[in-house]
Amino acid sequence: MLPSFLAGARRAALISTLGTCALLQLTACGDTEQPPVNTEPPPVNTEPRTLRLLQTSDLHTNLFPWDYFTGKVDTKRGLTKVATLIKQARAENPDCNLLLDTGDTIQGTPLGTYYALVDNTPKHPMAVAMNELRYDAMAVGNHEFNYGLVLLNKFKSEVGFPLLGANVRRSDGSEALEPYLLKEVCGVKVGVLGLVTPGVTTWERPENIPGLRFEDPLETARVYVPKLRQAGADVVVVAIHSGPDKQPTGSASNPDSWLADYSDPAKWADRGNLPGENEAVQIAQQVEGIDVLLTGHTHQPIPKMLLKNTQGQEVLLIQPNRWGSHLGQVDLSLVHEGGRWKVDGKDSKLLAVDNSVAMEPGVAQLVQSYHDQTLRYVSAPLGTTLAAFPGGNPARFSDSALADLINAVQEQAAEENGFPVDFSLAALFSDDGMLPAGNITLRDAYSIYIYDNTLYVMEINGSILRRALEVNAQYFAPWNPNAPPSASTPTAAKVPNVADFNWDLYSRIEYGYDLTKPAGSRLTHLRFKGADVSDDQVFHIAINNYRASGGGGYSMFKEGKVLWTSADGVRDYVARYIQSHPDLDPNDVNTCNFSLSPDLYAYFFKATLGPTKCSAP
Repeated sequence: MLPSFLAGARRAALISTLGTCALLQLTACGDTEQPPVNTEPPPVNTEPRTLRLLQTSDLHTNLFPWDYFTGKVDTKRGLTKVATLIKQARAENPDCNLLLDTGDTIQGTPLGTYYALVDNTPKHPMAVAMNELRYDAMAVGNHEFNYGLVLLNKFKSEVGFPLLGANVRRSDGSEALEPYLLKEVCGVKVGVLGLVTPGVTTWERPENIPGLRFEDPLETARVYVPKLRQAGADVVVVAIHSGPDKQPTGSASNPDSWLADYSDPAKWADRGNLPGENEAVQIAQQVEGIDVLLTGHTHQPIPKMLLKNTQGQEVLLIQPNRWGSHLGQVDLSLVHEGGRWKVDGKDSKLLAVDNSVAMEPGVAQLVQSYHDQTLRYVSAPLGTTLAAFPGGNPARFSDSALADLINAVQEQAAEENGFPVDFSLAALFSDDGMLPAGNITLRDAYSIYIYDNTLYVMEINGSILRRALEVNAQYFAPWNPNAPPSASTPTAAKVPNVADFNWDLYSRIEYGYDLTKPAGSRLTHLRFKGADVSDDQVFHIAINNYRASGGGGYSMFKEGKVLWTSADGVRDYVARYIQSHPDLDPNDVNTCNFSLSPDLYAYFFKATLGPTKCSAP
């Protein structure tokens, strides 16, 4: 059965033909000797229609419902599952849809690592899957640059759709990527402008982005949105790897919380962004002519935000979380007025991947071999431990062996490369990362360092260190000794919108915090080799590239001097360390140089997990 607007076009053509026959009094209709000449253009079908935009974002090479770091099924992720939702959504509106992605696609799991650094000869598995699903375009994310331009250009050559990035420029100011897609869909001209967070220059190693600069997305949108309108775009979509710079103070999982007035400070809290990192809301509010923003980067499920631009027009914003956990769906109602199509209404929602959603068999079959090879890769035996190195909040709330192990890895790597350090700092990124007792595989090693960060050695002073330690303590909520949280809810001790990777644990300095004090004045002591640290004291430190470049709100580190950067990832140094240190003993690795008041480990975990080497007696 034809869609109504296509059926209407067929009727109009038939009526036109019959009318022509009625007017030809002297010539039989269909006479081959004197065929009628119709120079009139076919009539434009102006029946209302619905344009459907489908969006993925921050897939981070999660093709299958599988967690490579834990070796377990995760039924709430994976592009092979999202593919089922894509096919269902297309079937509901088959002739009027676009499928778009907003970046961070080729990095994030051991599958991405393997097909970037171990064997990048085959066609990239994400290209295989996305081509099968017939994506129309993809805006690049900051992690697209993690493996350098050679691999990015290889991926670009393998996909059957454009990679967009209007604010990615060469040193001479020319466009390094296609800035936009202009495509006609069911008679409607749709312009898709691609943008990426300029934080790439902060987080990425310079050798991975040679000759590139990343301009302000807001200023870039001011230039290109009018160009798209002038080129005839009836609908303008901004596909941007950037999100809102604030998040709801209430429950961000409540869809209604995203519909609150964005200007109300009581309803929104800052995310701790770099300058320009998350400008999606400002672009919606300040650039006239945008209908929809498809966003990413902040790893949040945002079913719908409604924002007003300077002309009072409503702009819709959506984000489908991360790892293939959701498919974003935007429906735009279109009417024909004044010779052009106009958006008459808009709505959006997120379709969740859960137990009820099956993998799409065609896509899964195409990429199964990549998954199988990755499983073999991460299952390789690596080393042994004499006892477990626990992770998660028990390891964050105390001076733990796991954090000390990562710091020991970083210290050794720095020294082996000719840059010995005074101390190191590291975070525990995941609640699942830990080392079991006994045999250790590559997967276990990767589980304690899930990001592709590289290692820096920096020179800083005591002032930078002191300020960083105070920002560090903002991870914890104020502690009221007269009304402490329940001992069964350790997450209540943390500030909800501060990520776990923004809580660093340091080696070789002696320091502590009083959590009953206000943020900014919680540091109780700071000593190095038993002596108080002075502001002008110079240190050489081991630190990952994200933190060294100010990531997570630690802008003070940018005042330091970079002495050395690694070519290898910290994760690879972790694997080599475990391989070269058989029978790792957590008691030997663990050094007690840090304390919290109150002792959060003792309060939340001691009764069930027992004491630790560094917890209070």
